[in-house]
Amino acid sequence: MKYKYPYGPGRREYESEFTQFLNGYLRQHPEVQRDQVLGWRIFWERPVDPQSIDRERQAELKPTVYHSYFYE
Repeated sequence: MKYKYPYGPGRREYESEFTQFLNGYLRQHPEVQRDQVLGWRIFWERPVDPQSIDRERQAELKPTVYHSYFYE
């Protein structure tokens, strides 16, 4: 049996006061979301240096084998 949402598509039954405030604030101040995207790009979209990747791979320690008991 498929569940039918009682109040129409996409409508939520309850939305807290804080969520209402935050959604209203973001509607009135779209520059906040633009700043968030810029901050995300600064942190995550950094240029990749192939030499630093090679140095990291060479400095990597090989894992030692952990011997456990084998059950027959």
